[in-house]
Parts: sequence; C-alpha cells; structure tokens
Amino acid sequence: MDYPTSPALADRYTALIKIQWELIHNPQSTTGLFDGMEEGALSSEFKGTPVVFLGDTAIRKERLFIYSDTSKTVKVKFETADTSKTKVAFQLIITTEPNNIKLPYPKTGCDTLVFNEIKQIRLDSIPNGKYTLTCKVKVKTLKNKKEVESEKVFTTNFFIRTKKLEITTELLKSIFANNPDTARLGQVARAINKYSEEFGIVNVNRMSHFLGQIGAETGELKNLKEIPGYTQKNIYDNCLKPNLRNSSKSTTGKTFKYCDFVEGYNCLDINSAKCSDDPKNAAGHGDCDSCIPVPFDGNGCTWTWLKFDSLYNIKSSYNGTVIFDYWYGCRMGNGPKSSRDGSTYMGRGFIHLTGKDNYKVLSNEWNKIYPDDKKEFHGKDINLLETDVEIAIKAAMIYWKYKGLNEIADKGTSPTIVEKIGKKVNGGDNGITYRKNLTNSAVNNLK
Repeated sequence: MDYPTSPALADRYTALIKIQWELIHNPQSTTGLFDGMEEGALSSEFKGTPVVFLGDTAIRKERLFIYSDTSKTVKVKFETADTSKTKVAFQLIITTEPNNIKLPYPKTGCDTLVFNEIKQIRLDSIPNGKYTLTCKVKVKTLKNKKEVESEKVFTTNFFIRTKKLEITTELLKSIFANNPDTARLGQVARAINKYSEEFGIVNVNRMSHFLGQIGAETGELKNLKEIPGYTQKNIYDNCLKPNLRNSSKSTTGKTFKYCDFVEGYNCLDINSAKCSDDPKNAAGHGDCDSCIPVPFDGNGCTWTWLKFDSLYNIKSSYNGTVIFDYWYGCRMGNGPKSSRDGSTYMGRGFIHLTGKDNYKVLSNEWNKIYPDDKKEFHGKDINLLETDVEIAIKAAMIYWKYKGLNEIADKGTSPTIVEKIGKKVNGGDNGITYRKNLTNSAVNNLK
C-alpha cells in the first residue's frame, strides 16, 4: 500500500494511512492514548474530606466533642481542592450510646450538596454517640483502558458526649470487685483519663471492652506480669491439650506439639543453639524422640486431665519460668529454649505482650507517637511495663489502637464481639468467660 508522504497530502487519500492499518491488523503494536496509565488512576488522585461543623468547630477526623448546646442544627461540607460544582451525596448516621440505635439523616436515602458548599441540616436530637458522615462522589476512572464512571466514598467519624467519660477509683472498684488495692485502682483511673482520648477510647462500648480485656489479662488489674506458677494440670490444659501436630508416626495421626513436657519423651532440638529453618517447625520446637498417639475427634484431643494423668506424668523440671522458655521458644520471634527468650518476653503490661516480635512492634509504635520519649521495650525498657502504671496503660492503648480494636468495639458488647476482641488480644479463647463477665460489668457500671 502507498502512504501519504506528508500530513498535507493525507486529506487527499481515501486509503488507510499506516497507523490506521496497524490499528486494525495489529492493535497491540501501537501506543494508545491511555497506555502507561494505571487503572483507577483518576479516582486515586481525587481527594476530599467530609467536615461537620458544631458551632464554630470544624471536625475533620476522629475525635471527641463535648457538646452541651441545646441546638439541633449542624453544618456539613465536602472539602476539596476541586473548585467545580460537582454534586455530592451524603448521609449522617448517629449510633447512640450505649444502646447502639442507628439514627440516620436523612431517614431514607441521601441528601446532596456540592463541592465546598456548607449546608445546614437539622437533626431530631444530638445524643451521646458515634457520628459517621459519609460522602459519595461520582468519579471517572479507567478500566481496561476505557473511561467508566464509578463511586468513591469518603468518611469522617467522631464522637459527641455531653461530658467526657471519666473513670474513677470507685467505678473500678465496682467493676473489679476482687481487687482491694485502691492505690492501684486510682493509678489506673488517672492514667486512663489522661490518655483515653488520645487513643480514641472515648465511649461506653470502647471503654467497656478495654477495661474488660485489661482486667482479664491482669487478674483484675493486679498482675502486670504473667504468673509462672503453673500446676501440672495447667500445663496439660494450656500447653499440651490445645496444641497438637500431625504425625505419621502416631496411630491417630496426631501428637502433642510440646511433647517435651511429658516424662519419658525428649524433644530432639531442645538444646539447639538456634531454631529450625524447617517451616514445619517454624512455630515452636520440633518432634520428640518417640511419639505419643493422641486421641482426636476432629475438634481436638479427647483426653480429660484425669485420663492423661493416669497414663503420663509432667516432668518435674518444668516449673517456674522455664515453662515459657520451651512453650514460647522458637516462635513469636523468640529463640530456642536455651536462649531464655520465652521467659524474657513472657506476658507483661495491662495487655500481656508475649514474644520478642510483639515487644519490637510496641517499641516501634511507641516511638512513632512519642519520638521525643523513645522506648526500647524489647530491651532496656522492658521492666517499665510492669513497674510503671502510666507507661503500661499507654502501651496497652497503643496496642489496642494498632490492632484496630476500637472499630470492633463499635459493633457492640455482645458475647460474639467480646470473643473477637479477646482473640485479637490473647490469640485464642483463653479466659473467654472471664472476659465476657468483666466486659459486661464495665458496661453496666458505665451506663
């Protein structure tokens, strides 16, 4: 085919020019208009912030607002650098405290405003609770190199109370009836009041869960360090029975993961200078020299303590902190039993951190928040978690926020929610009934 020799001549030709020919016969060979652009790039570049005005105060991020005015009028705005008059759909949802009743504005559907317009709305009431302003904006995005319209959602959460949620010594006495130490309770109350707003623990649901969990972790705020006084039954119930591993040598297909606790059975790598690189043994020490066949019904070991005790004995050498050197060894960033990392990084604080990795995370998160007061909890500052109540409360709140537990607590205080938070805090179902009881006690006393 002949091609025009210049753009000026192209208009005289009705035949396809070269680029048109290649687009039809070999579309991959040409560079299209959208090549080099990521899908969704336009929407990811667009930014905006839902804003609520209470009186002269603009709320753009999660915070507590003490509101004692009788006015039921608030103002809303979608703040953006875009100066167009694009429409925004919005809805304000109030989740009342402590009953978790949702009160939407408008009652059905959405209201609208335009970019950077301040709009006044009137609510039926302004109760204590969590307020969520959601704005939805239609944006153009690229999908499969085609421009399509989609919706982008922006949200601002905040809390309104007529007064700050104050924790008192008397309140803690009521929740933690088994702790007579009023001095400790007073220290805890003062520390919580000092830092709760900084970490968003500002309403009944969040505070109830926080108190319930730190109470369960510490024996009602008494023990800021894990107690090593395990009985043989404790070792069976906590270390052996819940922790099984697959074994081709077992007639049941299962054996105890921490077999070295059992008299007559010896872990093959118990004296190793380092942990195994074998992924199978990455979370704990390896197999023993012989195998204990553990009866298994699909849900777990079926032996009761009495049955196990009639067949086997726990080694007498496993007492005190040496239990943790083996049980916590070669997992959570800890070295093997010989390193004694297990007992060094056993549970400390109001939320019992366990494992060197978790102590490092706490150090990193603390230092991000307090760069002028850096701490090394995985090193020289570890004992502060059990000797300094204020630091221990701050550390617990840092962990709480890092794990996203406020957002789970916002879903209510039902047993299911307590279980979810308990698993985040403890890694399992340990003491779950205790956690539920203390959380429920906190709810009843905070209402």
